[in-house]
Amino acid sequence: MSFTSHFSIPYTHAPSPLQTLDLHTPTTPPKSSKPSYTIIYIHGGAFRDPLITSQSLLPSLPFLFPPPNPNSNSNPKFNPDSSNANSGGKRVHNIKALASLNYRLTPYPHHPTHPSSSTANNNNDEEEGRNAKWPDQVRDTLAAMRWILLPSSSSLSSSSSRDQYHHLSATEGNEEDDDDDAVILVGHSVGATIAFAVALGLYSPHTTQNQDEHEDAFRLLLRRKIRAVVGVEGIYDFAALRDAHLEYRGIYEDFTSGAFGDENAGNWEKGDLVRVVREGGTMGEVEVVVLGQSRSDELVEWGQVEMMKEALREKGWRDGDEVVGIGKEVVVVELRGGHDEIWEKGEELAKCIKAAVERCVRRNLYGAR
Repeated sequence: MSFTSHFSIPYTHAPSPLQTLDLHTPTTPPKSSKPSYTIIYIHGGAFRDPLITSQSLLPSLPFLFPPPNPNSNSNPKFNPDSSNANSGGKRVHNIKALASLNYRLTPYPHHPTHPSSSTANNNNDEEEGRNAKWPDQVRDTLAAMRWILLPSSSSLSSSSSRDQYHHLSATEGNEEDDDDDAVILVGHSVGATIAFAVALGLYSPHTTQNQDEHEDAFRLLLRRKIRAVVGVEGIYDFAALRDAHLEYRGIYEDFTSGAFGDENAGNWEKGDLVRVVREGGTMGEVEVVVLGQSRSDELVEWGQVEMMKEALREKGWRDGDEVVGIGKEVVVVELRGGHDEIWEKGEELAKCIKAAVERCVRRNLYGAR
C-alpha cells in the first residue's frame, strides 16, 4: 500500500517557516477500516536542533504503509488478536493519516552549522521561529491539531491547502467527539514531552479574557479527541535526566533552561510531567499510553519510562501487559537502538505507533471504553 505525501503545509495564519506540517495518507484508503485514527507526530531535538524536523518521520512510513504483498489478500481485515498485528510487514489499516509537525524552536546560538542569533529577542530569530519559550511548542501542536481536525474553526479554512485536506475531518464543521476523528499523539524525546503536555492541558492562557475563553474551548475540544499518547525515548523529568547523565550535565542544563527558564527559580517544574501526573494531572479521553524505550539509548535513561509508568499506576492506570481493555492502560514497549536510531531506521518508531493503534482498535471493537 503506497502513500501520498504533502510537505510544509502552514497550519497558522502568517506562520514562521517552522509552523508547518507534513501530511501522509494512504494513496488508496482501505474499504473497511473503522475505527480509524489520525497520527500526529512531534519530533525531538532538545527543543532547539534545526536539523531534526518533521521529515524525521519519513523512515517509519514504509513500515506503516508497506507495498502490497502479491501473495496476500489485498485488503486483509485487521485482527487485533493476531500475533502478527505488530509485525513490520503488515500495514495498519486503521490509520487514516499521519501528520508530522514542525514547531518553533528555542535559541541555539552555538549550533555548529546552523546557529541562531546570539542576540536576545533578535527579529530574525523571531521570524524564523527560533526564539521560542515553553509552552510555545504546546500551542503550536494545538494549532496544528485545530487545522487538521476543526477546519471550520481555523483561520486557514478557506485556503487551498485546507480545502485539499478537509477529508481528514469526518464531516466539515462537525465537532462531535467520535473515533472517526480520533487522534493518537506520538513524540520522540522532547517531542514526547510536548505530546504529554498537550494531553495534560499544560499551556499558558493568552493575555485577554475573551481570547482565553475562546481558545480554551477549542483546546478542550481538541484534547477530547486524543485517544492515545505515545512517548518514544521520552523525557518526563528533566532534573532526573540531567542527574543520570553527568557527562552531559552542561548540555542538558543549557537546553532545558533554554526552554523552561532558570532551574533555581523553579522553572524546570514546568517540564516535570511525572510530578504533574502524581499531583493529579489528567489526560481527558486518553485511554492508552505507550512508552517506548531502548536500554541502549545513550541520551535518555530507562528510568524515565519507569518513573512515568509508576506515576500513572499510582493514579489507577492498569499495566497493559497484565490486562487489556479494562480501564486506562499504560504499555511499555522495549526498543532496540540508540536515541536517534529509533527514528532514523524507522522500524522501532513504527512499532510504537502500531502498538497504540492496535490497543485503541481492540478497545473500540470490544467496547472497552
